[in-house]
Amino acid sequence: MEKFVLKGTEITAPVPMAPTGTTGLGGFEVPLSKGGTLRSDASALNIGVLHLVPTLEVFPLLADPKSYEPNTIDLSDHNELEYWFTVLSEHLPDLVDKAVASEGGTDDAKRRGDAFARAFSAHLARLMEEPAAYGKLGLANLLELREECLREFQFVDAYRSIKLRENEASLAVLPDLLAELDSMNEEPRLLTLIEGVLAANIFDWGSRACVDLYHKGTIIEIYRMSRNKMQRPWRVDDFDLLKERMLGSGGKKPPPHKRALLFVDNSGADIVLGMLPLARELLRRGTEVVLVANSLPALNDVTAMELPDIVAEAAKHCDILRKAAEAGGLLVDAMVNTLDDSKENSTSVPLMVVENGCGSPCIDLRQVSPELAAAAKDADLIILEGMGRALHTNFNARFKRDALKLAMVKNQRLAEKLIQGKIYDCVCRYEAAS
Repeated sequence: MEKFVLKGTEITAPVPMAPTGTTGLGGFEVPLSKGGTLRSDASALNIGVLHLVPTLEVFPLLADPKSYEPNTIDLSDHNELEYWFTVLSEHLPDLVDKAVASEGGTDDAKRRGDAFARAFSAHLARLMEEPAAYGKLGLANLLELREECLREFQFVDAYRSIKLRENEASLAVLPDLLAELDSMNEEPRLLTLIEGVLAANIFDWGSRACVDLYHKGTIIEIYRMSRNKMQRPWRVDDFDLLKERMLGSGGKKPPPHKRALLFVDNSGADIVLGMLPLARELLRRGTEVVLVANSLPALNDVTAMELPDIVAEAAKHCDILRKAAEAGGLLVDAMVNTLDDSKENSTSVPLMVVENGCGSPCIDLRQVSPELAAAAKDADLIILEGMGRALHTNFNARFKRDALKLAMVKNQRLAEKLIQGKIYDCVCRYEAAS
């Protein structure tokens, strides 16, 4: 993996700056449809409303929706509650700095930043005294509350400029990564892809340990370090089960999945060097791929509105992604319009994007967008990636279809409690359909 990362080492670590075109409004304009019927243009937002539409649905592939509990961490334990409150409080100054910078660092932005910090701190203080003040409390609820507070004070996307810079850095080295993957046989390539997803998941502005890493090197340097340390067995390691389902054994190759839902996490290396190459491999096998992303910004998580542009840039270097993106309606202006290409593209499996209906680092699968619910009906593979969606929530969730949960644990306490491990341990959990 050394070769492809060298190109990106000169790109410096991101610094907060004012994004161009910042409106300062707390609303969120829903983009025009890109990606066929899986994108909604009808959703309307209100400031302070976390979920986009009032018609949120239960994810249809939950094995037992009635018993489903999204939260993994039990905050009824006072010590656990106090620990996570401390984590959120310690992260607050850095978050305020990013939020203010995202609005140009103006006096008005500083006033709103201070007001946000006071309001969120007041919420935490009240919940510390009365945990059930806003209903049943889980870690996912706390993280949602933080994002709601940001939007209440009209901070639309606190990490926008950072995400753009990390996407640029990662896209610069993507062609070399894809070339290296293409030089491998199928079995080592699958392992390298999973290792790549786990290594790239190190980038998380919500983790104090990861924020500290950002001050010590560029994102490509951090990714290279993470990638070089990626050795099996992982703390939770079901790769052999995944490999058997994907590649078969004893000379018998199983059929590919029909459609995969990829619940993606962070911008930058996470999506570009981790999940997109995995999506590409699934497309190569003949599996339709739906990238499932946030409807609203949360930390440095990629959003459904941002994904088409990222895919379009990646597709410039890859025919597999280009043809699939065209088939899925993500490339509105087709790069090549020849008759021959049109015939060829008609047989390509599509790559699509769907918004999940929320704006949080976690996801409660009892409340997803109608578009996601519709896309799920033809899916037979679910991939949940990242701490928020695969560990903080849904670690214990069971599904009617095959499920793969991939994450790097970036909190020591969570590692100890959840997998009896340590910080930066990895989870590759594969569960066959229930």
